[in-house]
Amino acid sequence: MQPQRLGALVTVALAVSALAGAGIALSVVDTGGPETTTDHPGNGSDLTAGSPTVAALSGETGTVEQFETRDAFQSYVAAGQRQTRGVYTGMGGVSGVTTDVANERAESADVPADAGDDAASMPSRVAETNVQVGTLDEPDRVKTDGVNFYYAPEYRRYHAKPRPQPDVEREEYRRPREPNTHVIDASDPEAPEAVSEINTSGQLLQTGDRLVVFEHDRIAGYDITDPENPTETWTHPLNGSMVTAREANGTVYLVTRSSVGPGTDCPIRPMGAETVACTDVYRPGTQIAADATYTAFSIDAAEGVVRDSVSFVGTADNSAIYMSPNALYVTYTERADRAALLGTFIREKYDRTPEHVDQRIAEIQSYNITTASKLREMRTTIRQWTASLPEDERREVRESFTEQLGAFLHDQRRNLTTTGIVRVGVDSGSLSVETTGTVPGEPLNQFSLDEHDGTLRITTTIPRTGSGDSTNDLYTLDATTLDRTGSVTAMGDDQRVYAVRYVEDTAYVVTYRQVDPLHVVDLSDPAEPVETGTLELPGYSSYLHPIDADTVLGIGEEDGKVKSVLFDVSDPRNPTSADSQVYDKRYSEISDTHHAFLIDRRHEVFVLPAGDAALAVDYTDGELTTRATIDTDRPVTRTRYVDESLYVFAGHTVTVVDETDWSTTTTLHLELLDDDRSD
Repeated sequence: MQPQRLGALVTVALAVSALAGAGIALSVVDTGGPETTTDHPGNGSDLTAGSPTVAALSGETGTVEQFETRDAFQSYVAAGQRQTRGVYTGMGGVSGVTTDVANERAESADVPADAGDDAASMPSRVAETNVQVGTLDEPDRVKTDGVNFYYAPEYRRYHAKPRPQPDVEREEYRRPREPNTHVIDASDPEAPEAVSEINTSGQLLQTGDRLVVFEHDRIAGYDITDPENPTETWTHPLNGSMVTAREANGTVYLVTRSSVGPGTDCPIRPMGAETVACTDVYRPGTQIAADATYTAFSIDAAEGVVRDSVSFVGTADNSAIYMSPNALYVTYTERADRAALLGTFIREKYDRTPEHVDQRIAEIQSYNITTASKLREMRTTIRQWTASLPEDERREVRESFTEQLGAFLHDQRRNLTTTGIVRVGVDSGSLSVETTGTVPGEPLNQFSLDEHDGTLRITTTIPRTGSGDSTNDLYTLDATTLDRTGSVTAMGDDQRVYAVRYVEDTAYVVTYRQVDPLHVVDLSDPAEPVETGTLELPGYSSYLHPIDADTVLGIGEEDGKVKSVLFDVSDPRNPTSADSQVYDKRYSEISDTHHAFLIDRRHEVFVLPAGDAALAVDYTDGELTTRATIDTDRPVTRTRYVDESLYVFAGHTVTVVDETDWSTTTTLHLELLDDDRSD
């Protein structure tokens, strides 16, 4: 290949890469090859003057309103769909921690004051689910009232060690039974007993004498007054998909998502007999690339009665949902309209566009067709133009196009991917859609958001733009109006957020690509947040948990192995690593869910699920010391304590450990299969 031809192809590839980084796969000349796509897409945000999304991109907030007619709803959805067709989307993760050390549910289950004669038989302390907000419970695979455990393991096909049985040769390969929820009597830690099963499985919430089970296609409530005979009392089929749920004071707050398109008719049916008329759906004041509706329900856990519900449009891409005691925040990700972005660059920013190309691009932009169709038309126009140029000029156009496009995308990078936020007011089971707001970038998950003293804080990643690096921002907003009040930008260039932890007026943000920087941000003045210090370490932390005012624990990986690190944050300007440990384990359940984390402050240990073991790690005196290793024959998924007994859940077994000396008390084997279902 001639060097000149090679150079031309390189410059074309750079231009394509830069556009693809904003979600545009476009060759400026016909190279005869396939179109190029990347994992940094764009849709939904029009950068041209008069665009309906300009207000959102500039950070303006607005009131929300309901659709006036069914036709208005369908037209709005159709307009959004024209922006999204052919667009690749996706980025996300799971990680999280509680928001307040004082509210850790693991330390909150004391004997109630009105326990009366039952107080003597009640445990003095019970480890509950590790949640984001201490007063709001979250669904999990394990729930307990301190006397009984409710455990819904995720059964899968696997090779298992055969359980010895006399005169019976058992196959090593075992087929799992139908998924059930086990009820385990733990009143005697030396002899726990599986006393009953509920013929369903999924995420669980327990409140009083009710157990709520979230399956993939329904929600069911069970009366567990008699744990040996649980009784189903209510159920709701799920027509949409469950996004998340919370529970407070006997009320379940559920958020579902339903896909919508131009042909979607009304009413929408997100759950059972509950219907949503098109005129009951809320929308922001600007056009978004709507491909989903979200419905928030408040449900009485005892009777299953729906107390209230609200619905609003959003996008199915990378939604994060956070709930405070008085509001529910639902986010949706918007990506720049690729055709509008390219048209704006060619017509307004590129200094070599001839008038006839400018006019043709403007004409294409005016068409009422999909983004993909507009891009095809623009591609043809640009190819025809560049093909007509002399070779030398064609080469100069390619080079200047690449250079100027890269600069344009860098300048616009906080407009290419944005996050819309819907605030739903919560008042004793009543729900109301109150306002919307936007911030640049996209959040990692629910723990990217936090409400404190009237301020909503949200940390986002600004994705890479092909020729430009990613970066990370933190924004403060008025929690009532969702007006932006302040920001810290450009944390960890060419990295993305792996974990966020808010502790009152301080944020701890972990970003990562090749090293793990911990960023400390002072939020005491929401109008002027300040990044005060950083620390770089090998590996990364995907989970952060406060130990005390001066110490934060991080759990993640280094070189593919499980790692824990103690961050000394006593000097916010100079955070340091007090100690770190890398374990010879390849996986921890904490990397998938914060529910797997447990801290026992009485015994000054945290329990780290690490492959087929649970590690009890002492965190005192600035050092990390493994005090006990509890081996199991399956990956450990959850641990909980009741009084001085630690319960380790791993597949079909529950191992009980005495925390006074870390000796194993007993192991309960749950049945894997019915006798008539063995292979």
